[in-house]
Amino acid sequence: MDSSADILCWDASGTDPGAWPVLVLDRVEGLWSRYDCGMAGFLTRLLRAEFDECPLGDLSLRGRGSAVFLMVSEYQRRLEQGLDPWTGKPDPCAGSYGR
Repeated sequence: MDSSADILCWDASGTDPGAWPVLVLDRVEGLWSRYDCGMAGFLTRLLRAEFDECPLGDLSLRGRGSAVFLMVSEYQRRLEQGLDPWTGKPDPCAGSYGR
């Protein structure tokens, strides 16, 4: 599930997990969309904005270019230092929201 409550899953009807397409349920429209790529390919295309339209209701990942993994401790440390946890750049709003 993404932050807009869309649901991402696989069509696991085939025997090869590497060939399972990604299914996305748009929670607002109540419609399923199928993407004939694996989850890694789907996420890569999303981060690179390679879909004609964003497949998710949450646009925050579209076109980011790459992914960042943060441990909770690093996320909190950056917030406490007034940094945007995802970019590491100064953010005057960092820490203003719940953790």
